[in-house]
Amino acid sequence: MNDLLWALAAAGTGALVALAFRAPALASPPPWSLRTNVSGRQVPAVLGVGVVLGGAGGGLAGALGRGDGLGRLEAATAIAFLGLAAAGLWDDTRGDESPRGFGGHLRAGRLTGGLVKIAAGGLAGIAAAALLYRDDLVMAALTALAVPLAANLFNLLDRAPGRTGKVALLAGLPLLAMGDERWAVDAAGAFGALAALLPADLGERGMLGDAGANPLGALVGLGLAVSLDAAPLGAVVVVLLALNAASERWSFSKVIESSPPLRALDELGRK
Repeated sequence: MNDLLWALAAAGTGALVALAFRAPALASPPPWSLRTNVSGRQVPAVLGVGVVLGGAGGGLAGALGRGDGLGRLEAATAIAFLGLAAAGLWDDTRGDESPRGFGGHLRAGRLTGGLVKIAAGGLAGIAAAALLYRDDLVMAALTALAVPLAANLFNLLDRAPGRTGKVALLAGLPLLAMGDERWAVDAAGAFGALAALLPADLGERGMLGDAGANPLGALVGLGLAVSLDAAPLGAVVVVLLALNAASERWSFSKVIESSPPLRALDELGRK
């Protein structure tokens, strides 16, 4: 069975794991998970845990089924995905925090969930870069930036039902089809899980939360790093830097609302 078939098997496994998680998680969500969404409804931010469980199960099934062992790419993927998931879940359990933006967390004068995610993203990016590009300083530096910047961007987008999920699929599906084949097998479980849980997100029955948005972004960032050469990856990193910097000054939600095409995409599938 080639890598494409193993990626499909991993995606299916991830979707099944996520669906098995969804019903009990939404039926009895923990009190810490409740968030007030853009419609003023109390919605549990638990779907991200389903993405992580599906991603881990699907990725492991695909990598083991392929039969050629777990290598440095599998280790880098696990570090980026699970590291950002753990930091995001820790932040989710703390509830809503008043500091917003990179500057706000730095000026808070205390340990915030945002600071933990910034540190986790940076460390995960450095670790992944060291595993994959120990002999290529340019690619190592770009990878170390792509992982945390993409993770933070996806977290910033998680402000409306299904927004981060749709962006993740729009970015991830081309990478799964045309990017690095080994990464595709490792990552397909997470995207299969996301696809299975997206209707609940769009229907305002659950939210990804930081535990889902951050690892999905890290996964896309790593996929870009292993699928692109230095020049196009450098251009992507510049765009990611610009978008992260822009978020400190402008609201993405307001920008989306002011653009009819973006607003139509943002509202697609929502109630």
